[in-house]
Amino acid sequence: MRGHSVALVEQRPPDRGRSHRSWLLNYEAFNDLQILEVKLRSHEIANVRFSHHHAGIERPLRAGTAYAISQDNLFAALRQRSRDVGVEVLEDTRATAPIIDRGFLRGALVDNDRELHAEYTVIADGANSTFGRNLGTYRRRDLPYLIAINGTWSSNLSNSTTVDIALDLTRSDGSPLAGYGWLLPNGNDSVTAGIVVPSTVRDVESVNLQQVLLNMVNTHADTWGVDLDSLLELGRERRLPVGGSVGPILGPTFVVAGDAASTADPLSGIGVSGAVRSGRLAGNVVADAIGEGASAPLQRYSSDLSAALGRRRRLGRVLLPVLGHKFGRFALPLAAHSRFAADALLRSTFDTSLND
Repeated sequence: MRGHSVALVEQRPPDRGRSHRSWLLNYEAFNDLQILEVKLRSHEIANVRFSHHHAGIERPLRAGTAYAISQDNLFAALRQRSRDVGVEVLEDTRATAPIIDRGFLRGALVDNDRELHAEYTVIADGANSTFGRNLGTYRRRDLPYLIAINGTWSSNLSNSTTVDIALDLTRSDGSPLAGYGWLLPNGNDSVTAGIVVPSTVRDVESVNLQQVLLNMVNTHADTWGVDLDSLLELGRERRLPVGGSVGPILGPTFVVAGDAASTADPLSGIGVSGAVRSGRLAGNVVADAIGEGASAPLQRYSSDLSAALGRRRRLGRVLLPVLGHKFGRFALPLAAHSRFAADALLRSTFDTSLND
């Protein structure tokens, strides 16, 4: 890529020192970051515990399967690695509109009407993807999505190597709710908790997800040494497109990555792993296009992404309707009562590797 300049425009403020949340990286994404020489401070997760009221089963993971990493640490490490290889990072800068020349994307207008011209562009502006929609991306309404929310609380058990999967979600009126919650220790005095509910749940839009989250954390507060008054951060409820439900994800001079391309896992709801994988694949095809002096390599991006995430997408399209049905509300808790069911859920829904 010698002779070409590269700029990274951060659509949102970098949030340095303001975010306490942590994310779960799977082994593939963690390996991608290691290959890219991104230096991370991570907290390895060794066990998964499924909980349902007073029952629970804990299963060991194969070493190197999963890592907790703070949002701030990941963002800072990515910025630093970008600068190390000569990328100009424009923080607190918003791309406001695409620059179109003879029908081709040729860059972006940013704050103060500054023009950034680009031969090729990678669009990764999140689930809402305003920039992507300006170029014609859209979400298929016939495919399911997830609604999710998370928050972070202080905890004296943040050094635990176990992630807790809560299968006892309840609505505000106390009735059971299909979906699951999770509590993730970050190794740094806090625990991030979250809720994931499939759109296939009846009247999903009327679910008070924030109240569901607070109920779940309250249920598991003693186990995790959490005081509900120690809330450090509460995210917003968001709609998460998953399973390749957004398209098109490429054009003659651009590719779309991360949540903007619906790369979040349709079953676990984990978004960062798919974002890392799609980002690396996007970088590969753009580098090849620059090296060859032609845009043809960009056409490979869709098949590369499908090869990496296609199996999970197909599985999600089959299982999400089942999980959202009342049958799923009764079937999911089996993982907290049966080792066989716990292992099946780990291997299918959470796509993790067990010791055996």
